[in-house]
Order: sequence, then C-alpha cells, then structure tokens
Amino acid sequence: MNKPKSILKYRPENNINYKDTSITAINPPPRTSWLSRLHSKIYSQTDIAQDENDADNPLLLAKQDLKRVTFSVGNLITEHPFCSDDIPRDELYEKQKSDAAIAKQQAPQVTDLANHYDHACIQREEGCIDRFRNLLRRSRTSQLQTIDLSRQPIAPHQAGPLSDIFILKFGLECLNLSNCKLEDEAIRIILCSLLVSGTIQHLDLSQNNFKSKGYKYIAIFIKESKTIQSVDLSRCTFEKKGMQYLAQGLQYATTLTKLVMDKCNIKPPTETFQSFSEGVFNATTLQTLSLRNNHFAPNQGTWIANLIAPRLHGIKDLDLSGNQLNSMLGPLAAVLRNNTSLLHLNLSNCQISHEGLSLLSSALGDNHCLEELDLSMNPLGHDTDEGILALKNALARNTCLQSLNLSETQLDSSTTIALAEALPENASLCRLDLSKNPHIDMAGILALAISIKMNHTLTFLDINIPPIYKTTLLPCVRQTCCKEWKHNKSRIISPCHHRLHLHLP
Repeated sequence: MNKPKSILKYRPENNINYKDTSITAINPPPRTSWLSRLHSKIYSQTDIAQDENDADNPLLLAKQDLKRVTFSVGNLITEHPFCSDDIPRDELYEKQKSDAAIAKQQAPQVTDLANHYDHACIQREEGCIDRFRNLLRRSRTSQLQTIDLSRQPIAPHQAGPLSDIFILKFGLECLNLSNCKLEDEAIRIILCSLLVSGTIQHLDLSQNNFKSKGYKYIAIFIKESKTIQSVDLSRCTFEKKGMQYLAQGLQYATTLTKLVMDKCNIKPPTETFQSFSEGVFNATTLQTLSLRNNHFAPNQGTWIANLIAPRLHGIKDLDLSGNQLNSMLGPLAAVLRNNTSLLHLNLSNCQISHEGLSLLSSALGDNHCLEELDLSMNPLGHDTDEGILALKNALARNTCLQSLNLSETQLDSSTTIALAEALPENASLCRLDLSKNPHIDMAGILALAISIKMNHTLTFLDINIPPIYKTTLLPCVRQTCCKEWKHNKSRIISPCHHRLHLHLP
C-alpha cells in the first residue's frame, strides 16, 4: 500500500504493515493560519513514524483533527462608569456618611422593639415587665431616645429580656433606672448590653443596692464606654472597695463629663475618700462633680481640697452644697487660690461663718479663673462684719468673678454698704443676688443705687424691698427707668443697662 500524500489523512493505525524506508523527511506544505502552525507543532513528522509497539502505549495520544472553538468573554468584563460620586471629597465627611449608612442598615425599626421584647421573654421563659412593654408599644411612631423605668423593681432574671432590647441600636441615649432595687448581677447584665449597643449618653442608677462587685461593673462600663457622658449614683451606699473601683473607672474614662453623688452613704475609713479624690484628680474628661448633702466628717477637708487641686484637666463645676464645711475651708481655700480650671463653685448651705468667709475671700482675691460663686443660705453676716469686709477687699482685686449669690446670708445695711463700696472698683461682676435679707433697709439700698452708677458691668441685682419703703422707692425707680429709656432712644449705641429685681412682700 502506498503512503498517502496528505499527512492529515494518513493514519498509521489503518496500515500497520506499512514502513517508511525513505531517509529524506517530507516537508509539509506551507501553512498560513495559526491553527495549521499549531497543528504542525503538536503532530510533527517524527511523531508520525511510530513503531508498531507504540500503537498499544496508553501514554501516547491518538492523532485527531483540531477544531476551531469560540469562547464568549462578555461575562469577564467589569465596567467602571464615571459618576459624580467619584469626585474627591473631605475624608471626614465621607467617613461620617459611611458610618451613618451602616448605622441605618443595622438599626431595627422602633415598631419591632415590642415584638423583640415579647420574643425575648418567651425564649428565656421569663415574665414581661408590663410597664416596659407598654413603653415600647407607645413609641411605635417615634424614635425611642429616652427610657424611664424609675421605681420599677428589676430582678436579675428580669434583666435578661431587658438586655436583649438594650443591645439593639435604636437610638437610646437616656436611661433612668433610679430606685429599681438593682443588684450586682442585674446591673452587670444591663451594662453589658449597653456597652455593646454603644449609644447611651446619660445613665441614672441612683438609689440602688449595689455592693462592691456592682461598682466594679459600673467602673468597667465607665472605662470602656465611648459615648457615656453623665452617671448619677445619688443615694447609694459606698464602701472602701466600691469607692476604689469607681476611682479606677474615673481615671481611665474617655467620655464621662458629669458624675452626681448626692445624699450618698459613704462609710469610713478616711482612705475611702482619699482613693476617690485621687481618681477625680487623675480623671481627664470629668468636668462636673456634684456631692450635695453628704454630711462629711470634720477631718475630711484634705481630700475635698484635692478635688480642685491644680492640674491640666481639672473639673469646672463643683457642687458641695448641704455639707458642713466651715471647719474644712482652710485646705479648700489654699487650693482655690492657685486653681486654673474651676469655673463654678456651689457652697450653699454649708454652715459657713465669718471665719470661713474670710478664708475664701483671701483665696478669691488671688484667683483668676472662678466665674460663679454661690454662698447662699450661710450665716455670713451673723454677729460680725469681718467676713463681709474681707469679701469687699477680694471683690476689689478680683478680675474674673461674674456671679455672686449672697441670698439668705443674714446681711444688714452695714454689710450691704461695705459691698456697695467695692462695686465701683470691680470690673467683672455681672450678677449680684442679695435677696431674702430682710435687714437691709433704705440706707443699704441707696448705697447700692449710688455704687451701681459708677459700675459698668453689673447687669442684674436681686434685692428685697421692705414694705415700708415701696411707696417711696417704686415711683423713683419708674421715673429713672423712663428717663433712661428716653435718653437711650435717641442714641445709636446704648450703654449697658442695669436690671433691678425688686421683691415686694
């Protein structure tokens, strides 16, 4: 049998007896397409000349015709059309926009909260708190930012379903759990859920029965939370361990600005207060501290003074009203002299006598930061004028105090005249409250009237007028106001107007 002319039509398996005896290789005709060139490389002339034993070798592929195949690559194309959103913008704006979009996607509808709570109670096999469920149902059409459960007893087994709701991000900012008889385990469950949701800003835990572990959980929450701004722990009982935990939480807090601890039962020893004052001293974000009506012992003036010790990030608002501080004002006044952060100091109803007022006045004369001082309901003018005279000298030197409250401080006309003498020399005081001092007669009022004319900053004066003088004084005040109004009406720029509040019994 002769060998075929075309190499593609030649199949060795069709003629096993044929053997090529020629020595010269037969060159294939020239190919122009890439398919032909590929075909020639795969099946070259040397592959055609196979031995008879190679026909049965499974490793050798049988020669077949190549076929042209077309693949669709339409699905492999990714288009990037130009859009106006691709314009570079402020990075902070883009981050806020993306965070808002994520929060909107994750936040469930307020209308679903009641169903969530019912489902949580069923899963935990616990009874529902009807007051809480009704609150969720009433807020179907509005965002639930405030929840008030005060005076609602919450047992540890009831805290679980509550935490299943608080863990959701539905915009909760204020939570009132005052007088709920919360125990350590219950507050642990609730605080864990609030920490996960990360939206709470104001938390009221006043009048609850916390032990040392409860304050440990509160301290951890204050430390880890990124949103909490104020915590109320009024009327709670503090022991040494609990106060130490709270102090540690204050040191590492990053967002807490206000702490309220009014009418607390703080048990001795003195180290309890000392550790708390150290925590406040080292706090970097705390700005407002309220310690009203705590009945501190007479030997606790040192730690109170440490609360306003000069530092880089000191508190700005301190309320110590309702505490007997007359014997503890020495250390407090010494620290107040060099304080550079405190703006508002409330010492109302602290049993401060003329001796304590003298100490405060000495510090007030050198202070360059305090803007508001409340000394109301203290016997400042009892028996002697020494304290008021010291205050007079302090007002003449002070350049930052803007508001001074001397309401119900047993002032009389002589002490009022002394204060009036300091007003022309003072260039910062804007508000002076002398109300509820019935012993101030016409002499004191006239002294104030004269001194106000020489003062250019005082805009508010609150004083009581005895009934015997109202028929004489009121027409004068009315005529003065009318005359001043007519005078200022014709001027383009009006001077500072004085505002006089007259209390007529």
